[in-house]
Amino acid sequence: MASTHHSSRHSQAAAVLDQVFGPGQGIGIVESLSVGLNTVRDLVFHRIHLDVERYFGMDSMSIPISLDQSEYNAKAEIDIWQIIEAAEFAGSAGLNADPIWIRNWLGELRLGGSFANGPISQRVNEYAQQDDDSRRRYFASCLERVYPEARKCPLVLYQLMPSAVRIVVAVAFGATAQAAKQRDHQAFLLPGISDCASCKGGVLDNGETCVDCGNPIWNYNWLLADD
Repeated sequence: MASTHHSSRHSQAAAVLDQVFGPGQGIGIVESLSVGLNTVRDLVFHRIHLDVERYFGMDSMSIPISLDQSEYNAKAEIDIWQIIEAAEFAGSAGLNADPIWIRNWLGELRLGGSFANGPISQRVNEYAQQDDDSRRRYFASCLERVYPEARKCPLVLYQLMPSAVRIVVAVAFGATAQAAKQRDHQAFLLPGISDCASCKGGVLDNGETCVDCGNPIWNYNWLLADD
């Protein structure tokens, strides 16, 4: 049933885009966005959970009562933030002129009917009222509240994440120059990412990851390299 709902959401979202970009264009954008945002979300959770425990040990005070529920809450928070970040970028980069429209479209695509739930709507509005830096800091505080282990992750992870989401959007819409610009910003924040022998810090297709450095969300060997 969940798979059916997922497929239905994708088809409906693609049909809406077809009206904007032309018949047959929507499904490619939808699938690319979905796999890209899923990859970023799942890798971020890996960094704040497994990588934290691997590098800093397990803090008994931070162990959640229900690991499954805590993972769900953390990924939900990441998804909500990604919707706002992606919509704001799509609007400012000229990929769509109306960030509110694409925010609602993305919200339906990512969260279905739950996007209209009161607590989620409230969080969306809280994020939407802030500028880039404030939104990033607020996201960090929200994520750390629902998943305390995140407090131990390197600060640069939060600094890299907005561009990671923007790259997903740019790649999905075929805006290669915009994607490269965001990767250049990440390389400014963490210069070592360009030294990976496998991917050389290049922009990957949505859903792809580098087995060596973790691109598009770098593993701790790289996040801590400049410390």
